[in-house]
Amino acid sequence: MRAARQFASRVSDSLKMEIFPYSVFYIFFEQYLDIWKTALINLAIAIGVVCLVITCSLWTSAIFMLVLAMILVHLMGVMAILGIQLNAVSVVNVVMSVGIAVEFCVHITHAFSVSSGNRDERVKEALGTMGASVFSGITLTKLVGVLVLCFSKTEVFVVYYFQMYLALVLLGFLHGLVILHNLD
Repeated sequence: MRAARQFASRVSDSLKMEIFPYSVFYIFFEQYLDIWKTALINLAIAIGVVCLVITCSLWTSAIFMLVLAMILVHLMGVMAILGIQLNAVSVVNVVMSVGIAVEFCVHITHAFSVSSGNRDERVKEALGTMGASVFSGITLTKLVGVLVLCFSKTEVFVVYYFQMYLALVLLGFLHGLVILHNLD
């Protein structure tokens, strides 16, 4: 497609008229030209906006951003292991994963930031007050909702929704309750 566009550009210049290449497949393949750039820009905007809006502290925002980035990197790693391609559907899922991953981290982060005492006391209080809620409220409900998708006969639902969201729920839970409290 790129070669066809370059050729059409050269022919357009030499004939002094606009010529463009066309194929019914170009509409589908167009997404692959800039998919990485589009994904990275959307993820950076999503993470940046979320971290700036949700947190009041620069330090908390930095930790929150680090954990969200870790969740996304691990999700992309799971996608590579499972052979899930980066395409329009998976990019939308990954960008939406930022919002879902926030749920696993924001409650613990907020509980830690409003609690008092030394670091260990604040971690215990945050995990004691919000840990069970994150596990039972966010993790288990999303897990039940995602597990239903594994019975789908449509491969798109199984690959792009069941596998990706199952990985997101497990990664979000582990990062929110295990890794995040070690960084605070």
